[in-house]
Amino acid sequence: MEIVCIFLEMGKFMNIKYVSYFVEVAKYRSFTKASRQLYVSQSTLSKAVKNLEKDLNCLLIDRMAKKFKLTKEGELLYQQGEELLLLIEEKKTKIYDSLKNCKGRLCVGIPPVITTAYFASVVYQFRKKYPEVEFQIVEAGANVLKRMVDENSIDIGVVILPIENQELYEIEPIICSENVLIVYKEHPLAMKGCVSFQELKKEPFLVLDSSYMLHNKIKECCRQAGFEAKIVGESFQWDFLTEMVSCNQGISILPKPILKRFHLDNIRCISLCEPEMPWNIGFIVRKEHYISKPMKQFIEFTKIYMNQIKEC
Repeated sequence: MEIVCIFLEMGKFMNIKYVSYFVEVAKYRSFTKASRQLYVSQSTLSKAVKNLEKDLNCLLIDRMAKKFKLTKEGELLYQQGEELLLLIEEKKTKIYDSLKNCKGRLCVGIPPVITTAYFASVVYQFRKKYPEVEFQIVEAGANVLKRMVDENSIDIGVVILPIENQELYEIEPIICSENVLIVYKEHPLAMKGCVSFQELKKEPFLVLDSSYMLHNKIKECCRQAGFEAKIVGESFQWDFLTEMVSCNQGISILPKPILKRFHLDNIRCISLCEPEMPWNIGFIVRKEHYISKPMKQFIEFTKIYMNQIKEC
C-alpha cells in the first residue's frame, strides 16, 4: 500500500474515478479500448488522466513516445492503483454488509450448459428468498469465467473441477455427474454400453468451443489415449451440437444432466471409459477476495438446493 501513503503524505484528495479511469487506460494500453470498456468518451478519459496528473504533480503517460508508454510514476500508480481500488471496493462491501445485513450486489458467472441443467431454478428461488440482493448473472464458458474471477470482474465463478492452480481459490463442490458420448442411432458404437477413448480415434468430433473447460478436457483425454481429436465443428451452444449429431454429422461429448432434458430419438448416450470423464461442478472465489454476505448466502443456498434435488 505504498502508493496510498504517498497520496496521504502529499495531502491530496484523490478522485477515485480518475484513478479507476487511469487504471483501465493503462491496462489496455489504449484510450480507445478503455473508452469502449468503460462506455465513456476518449475526451473524458483524457481529461481525467490530465486532472490526475495535475493533482499528483507528475506525468503518468509519456506522450512523446511513438507507442503508448507509461512513465515510471505511471507504472507505479497502475501496479498499486489496482490494489487500491480493490481495497476500497472490499471496504465498501464490508460496511454495506454491516449496515444492510444481506442486502448488496452479487455477480455470478455460470456457463450456459450449467445454467440450463440446474441454475435457472436456483437463481429464481434465491431471488425470491432474497429480493434485496441486486443479482447479476454472466453467462460464459468456464475458462472465461475463471479468468473473470482472477480479474475480480465477477464475485463467484461456476467451473468444472479440478482446476489449475486450485490453491489460489476457495472451492465449494456442488454437483457430481459425468460426461457421456452421444452418437447417431445407427452409428456402429450406438449399441455399446461403454466406449473407450481409443475407439474414438477416427471419429469426427463436434465439441463446445474453447471458452469451455470441457473443450480442453476432451482434447486431453484423447491425447491420453494416444491421438489428437479430429474436431470438425465447434459451437457455443450445446443444443446445436446435439442437433448435428442427430443428423449424423459427427459425435460429441456432453454432460449427462443436459441430455436428460433434451429428447431426440436419433441419438444414443454412451458412458465413457479409459479414461472416464467426470463432470464435477463447483464454485470458485479467489482467496484474497472478500466473501460478502450475499456471496455466502448464495453458496449455502445452492448447496442446500442441490442436496434436495439428489434426495428427490
